[in-house]
Amino acid sequence: MTLPDISQWLHPEWRPHPRVRTLVTTRLGRHSPPPWHGFNLGMNCGDEAARVEQARRHVHKLLGTDHPPAWLNQVHGDRLIAAGDPDNRADGVWTGHSGWPCAVLTADCLPVLLARADGSAVAAVHAGWRGLHAGILGRAVRTLAPDGEPLAAWLGPAISARAYQVGEDVHRAFLNLGPEYGGAFRRDSQPGHWRFSLTHAATLALNAAGVQDVAGGDHCTASDLRHFYSYRAEGQTGRFASLIWLAPA
Repeated sequence: MTLPDISQWLHPEWRPHPRVRTLVTTRLGRHSPPPWHGFNLGMNCGDEAARVEQARRHVHKLLGTDHPPAWLNQVHGDRLIAAGDPDNRADGVWTGHSGWPCAVLTADCLPVLLARADGSAVAAVHAGWRGLHAGILGRAVRTLAPDGEPLAAWLGPAISARAYQVGEDVHRAFLNLGPEYGGAFRRDSQPGHWRFSLTHAATLALNAAGVQDVAGGDHCTASDLRHFYSYRAEGQTGRFASLIWLAPA
């Protein structure tokens, strides 16, 4: 069993403010056995709870923050909580306190990291198609910037349109939100199916909520199984984490 080093993780080149810190774990390491091969942080994907807890403690140790990450029990909804809320059934978490990492776990869904331009608050959001459709990004923007404070967003590793096939129900659901979402879809060779870009849809939702500063979206989970988990490509598998926190002022 080998735990990973922090150098094996992704360090986004995204600096919306000097206080903002970000990190994305990978599956590199030999902590988790098959079928979670590598370094699984997901508690609800069949892995042993004690092993996952050890992995999560390792993340906190390497981060060196005052608080451990605010892990969520994600449910593909639109609820956002403040770090420290004992009811962690949510798909987004935010904080204005330093040293308290906000974290989301994914294996194809889109992790979205948000930061206020003045460095006073950050959030992490789990945005699968259901959460996107339910408006979780708009809710996160309103929570983090209730008076329209400038925000920046970073889109983490997620399944790309070339690997993500959805049915007509998903296509129709997004078109009902607005015709602009048609640009997030292209017809698949299989009748009644579409290729869907989570990053395109998320960018539209962020722009509509007033966030124009959107970066990232360059990593496809299904195309890089060495570094990331992909539920679509693997079936039962692990989860990696995208984290954001504030350094002391």
